[in-house]
Order: sequence, then C-alpha cells, then structure tokens
Amino acid sequence: MSEGNEMTRMTSVRTRARWFSPNPDKAWAEKFFLTFVPVFFIYNGVIQWLGWLDTNTFWHVAQNFCMWVPYCILLPAWLRRDSAVAWQDSYWFKFNLYMFVFVFFVTYFHTEYFFDVLGLRYRFDDVSLYFDAALVGPDEATAAAEYKKVPLGMYLNAVAFFIVYHTVAIVCMRRVRSITLGWLTPVRRIAWIVIVTLSALFFAWAETRLYITQAASGNVWYVDLDAMLAWGSVFYSMYFLVSFPNLFRMDEEMSDSRWSLSRACLEASAAGAISLLLIDLWAGFLGPIV
Repeated sequence: MSEGNEMTRMTSVRTRARWFSPNPDKAWAEKFFLTFVPVFFIYNGVIQWLGWLDTNTFWHVAQNFCMWVPYCILLPAWLRRDSAVAWQDSYWFKFNLYMFVFVFFVTYFHTEYFFDVLGLRYRFDDVSLYFDAALVGPDEATAAAEYKKVPLGMYLNAVAFFIVYHTVAIVCMRRVRSITLGWLTPVRRIAWIVIVTLSALFFAWAETRLYITQAASGNVWYVDLDAMLAWGSVFYSMYFLVSFPNLFRMDEEMSDSRWSLSRACLEASAAGAISLLLIDLWAGFLGPIV
C-alpha cells in the first residue's frame, strides 16, 4: 500500500471514530441520558442522606418512581415532541422499554440468586409489598425473616440504575471500538470481546462499590462485601456481557431497520433468559461465594 493510500485510510478511520451513534435519533437520546447521570447520583445521595430509604410502601414506590419516570420518560417525550421521529419509533422510548422488560426479569428471578449466591440482603421494615419468584431462590416460608424478599419499588429503582450503566457503557464501548476500525477483522472481533468484558466487569464492580454505602447499609448490604467486590462482580457482570452488546445494536446505523416495540421487548427478554442461564450455571458449578 502506498504512503498516500495509507494516510487516506487512517484519516478515514479517525473521521469514523465517534462517541455517539451515527443515527441522529439515537445520538440525541445518548446525549440526553448522559445528562441523567449526575441527576441520578444527586437524587440517590439526597435520599440516602435524608434517611428516606427506610420508609413505608407508598413512599418506597414513589421515590423510586420519581427517580426514573419524570426525567427519563416525561422529559424526553416533551423535548422530542416536535421531532420527525414518532415516539414509538424513538430510541429514547425503546431504550426505556428495553430496560423495563430486562429489569423486570432480572429483578424477579435473578435477585433470588443474589440472595443465596452472593449474600445480598434487603431490609425495609415498613414495606409490605413484595414481588419475586416463588420457586427460585430462598424458601418463601423464611425469606422475609432472612431479608431475602424484593420490595416492589426495587423494580423501578433498578431501571434508573441500568439506564445509567447502559448509556455510559455503550457510549464508551463505541469510542474504544472505533479505535479498532483499521485493524484486521479477526483482531477487531477479539478486541470487541475484550471491550465488552471489561465494561461489564467495571460496571458490576462499580455498582457494589458506590451503592453499598454506610448511609444505605441498614437497608441494603452484602454478608461479605469483600467477596462480593472480588467474585460477585464477575457473577454480576454476566448480566452486562449479554445486555451491553445486545442493546448496542438497537438502531445503531441509519441503514439498519429500526427496532419495533415488539422486537425491543423480545430482545430484552432474550437477554434476561440468557443471563439467567449463565448465573444458574455459576450456581450449579461454583456455588455461593459466601
């Protein structure tokens, strides 16, 4: 290859290197959800600082509803009301729908594995409304007394958390992936596996490290936090090994067919089922970390 052609190729690679999707609708949503990140941290910090985690059923559901719905659904619906993309075709709406469906399955089923395999505990003494799997996880006769029940508000809580993780991860993954565009195809594929794996491990570790604070420890804790950070992060990362690259594909290129609402639900359900298989294999072959 001549020097001129090589310079042209490298210039082309640099111009394709990007943080945000080449699809303008998706790029707008990614930028918008990045603005949610500081709001999310401030909101959670205030809730913990004021001691509002320990509250009754109504306020538990209300505070978690307000963490997610006003900023992530109502605000983009208003901001994009005059866009050329219908709300049901918009990435911001399908992203929320995907997160809700995925979170429903992982909260209903997977949290039971967190109780028995990773040593997670939830204690909300004034909450009376719980919703989790009946046959997966701890014995229902003793689950509440052992702090192994899932309050309904945690479903809403988790959507907000996962919106933050998936937004930041996908933007960063795209940027790092763009560096590999000029590499040989087999090397580029290996690099993508590495990018996804490192992203999944980081966000699994970061949630535990940042969320399990002294202020929250009376309501949410791990029996052995060190074991959770070291080994539980690997277990937890299997969620994101499936969901990060899967969601990355949604409406990524302008030339791609837009995902329908039904496809978003099916893809999220598949991600939930595959990650459930992975953590169940861990439970069967490796067992609890505590």
